[in-house]
Amino acid sequence: MPEGPEVECTRRYLHPLIGKTVKKIQLTELSQKYPKYAGKQQDFYWFDGQQLIDIERSGKFLIWRFDGEKVILNHLGMSGKWILLKKNNQSLTSHAKALIYFEKQPHAIFDDIRNFGQFKIFESYKIVLKYDPIRKMGIDGLAKPFPMDEFLLRFNKPNYASKEIGAVLVDQKLVAGMGNIYKAESLALAKINPTRLVKTLTKKERKELGLAISKTLWKAVDCNGSTFSTFQIPTGQEGSAQHWHKVYGKHGEACQDCGTEIIRIVQNGRSTFFCSECQK
Repeated sequence: MPEGPEVECTRRYLHPLIGKTVKKIQLTELSQKYPKYAGKQQDFYWFDGQQLIDIERSGKFLIWRFDGEKVILNHLGMSGKWILLKKNNQSLTSHAKALIYFEKQPHAIFDDIRNFGQFKIFESYKIVLKYDPIRKMGIDGLAKPFPMDEFLLRFNKPNYASKEIGAVLVDQKLVAGMGNIYKAESLALAKINPTRLVKTLTKKERKELGLAISKTLWKAVDCNGSTFSTFQIPTGQEGSAQHWHKVYGKHGEACQDCGTEIIRIVQNGRSTFFCSECQK
């Protein structure tokens, strides 16, 4: 968390910044306690006077592009969010790591409580595309139309065959932007048990899963993502997708469809939720 839908919603609500000229990018005093930011302030002076021309999403990453060559790769990590500042006297958040001041408001704060996020300079757009987490990324789960043929092709990789689908589905080399929340919800929608081995899934089931992924992720985007603790879109509004979740976080509750108790298991160190009656 945040996953693809939350990152996409963040990108959309940052759109008012595109076309604006950067006055300065300021790393906060708090950020200097962490090695990934410490001593990096001077590097960000390069962006003074640069015009922001686009903010792209690649899986769970945001790529900030300017009219010069350098780009900033931004990952929200476990708790990151962007906040738009519309008043000069508006107070900073207690976990702000970076601020982007533009010549005209709004300005933007990158807030990251748990500090798993990333705000890193790359020398060019071409270079950032060669960065392994970007280069090796699978299909975009939010692509329209959903790239079913490529999804099925990647799904057929031999190294997936004997693994549980619940573990495979969060591999960013298969579906970029997928995380623990929407994995559980996609499997519930497709009525597939997360403990099934990939090799046991029929072609029909795989196609149904692909469609369920697309439907689930876009439904989440339409709701501004899911908020369980800290996530907010840049305007400060929380997401509401959590209100329609069928299984995620509902351990011990009755399944909405059949009344069977929702089960929680652990796969690759992460919790997975499902209905054993509906998901075979």
